[in-house]
Amino acid sequence: MQAQLQGKPSAASYTDLGVWFAGRQQYECAANAFASSLQAEPDQKDVAHVAFMFGSSLYLSGDTKEAIAALQQAEQLGFRDIKIHLLLAEAFDDLRTPKDAEDEWRAALALDPELSTALDSLSNDLILDNDFNAAIALLENPRLLGQRTPQQCLNLGNALARTARLDQAAEVLRDGLNTSPGSLDLANRLAGILVQLNRQDEAATVLELALAQHPEDPDTAVHYLESLMGAHPEKAPEVAHKLLAAFPENSKILYLNGVLDMKAGNFKQARTNLEHSLTILPDEALTHEALGITLAQLNEMAAAKSHFERAIALGDGTPEVKQSLAKVVAAIAAGK
Repeated sequence: MQAQLQGKPSAASYTDLGVWFAGRQQYECAANAFASSLQAEPDQKDVAHVAFMFGSSLYLSGDTKEAIAALQQAEQLGFRDIKIHLLLAEAFDDLRTPKDAEDEWRAALALDPELSTALDSLSNDLILDNDFNAAIALLENPRLLGQRTPQQCLNLGNALARTARLDQAAEVLRDGLNTSPGSLDLANRLAGILVQLNRQDEAATVLELALAQHPEDPDTAVHYLESLMGAHPEKAPEVAHKLLAAFPENSKILYLNGVLDMKAGNFKQARTNLEHSLTILPDEALTHEALGITLAQLNEMAAAKSHFERAIALGDGTPEVKQSLAKVVAAIAAGK
């Protein structure tokens, strides 16, 4: 190759060099080589393919905008391959122009109706565009393979839920979870839908199984504890303590433990957990409200007032917090 590059290299030599660089994942160098090939012989026989390789190398080197222009030029020159639509779609998604990405994903699906990556990504874009009916139309009837991917199940479930078809959403999500039982996204979304359907017991069971498979996931742990507090409040304290031991620095688990302690009348322990939670996330309105209630029970009215005021300042405008603030203000005025 060095011999080919002596003197005045040919376009083919530059193309070979670009392929060599691309094979070693040196994409910026590859893009420069392909650009040199195109400059050396703009009308070469495989100009469309070289232009595609140039655009691909630009994209893989991180130059997304220039990559789009180069890939579109390759298409104008006659390059016809599903790869160009996939790259353009990914590039448009990177630039957050979902409408352009949707066109490219559809072009790819026209060439391969079973392409799961395109179905996943197109349905993602439709959900982002709030075009839920289009997402349903795309995914409602599985393509030739007859089975949706976990992402497609999640997107279809979300679209059905956003169009007030909660029962259908739950069915789709459960089917997906049965096929992919390890999917945390499916488990958490299904549990959320079940809670909306007032099926808290089922939601707790789904999350219990998910947490058993993924005991390291704090978000699922939080979701499980919240569902258990609604479905089986008698079981919640024991589970809460175990989760706190597993995630001692998780602000939400600390908060939920504080709420359970408060409900059980263990106000000193509630205070400890709620104050610890606020050291991690100091701007959580609900935690300030809960700590205010706890401090009021401990007859620390001035501190309670401060936390109620902070909760309101952070956006907690519920009648309950305003009433609690009014009570402690009245207690302070009465000298209690």
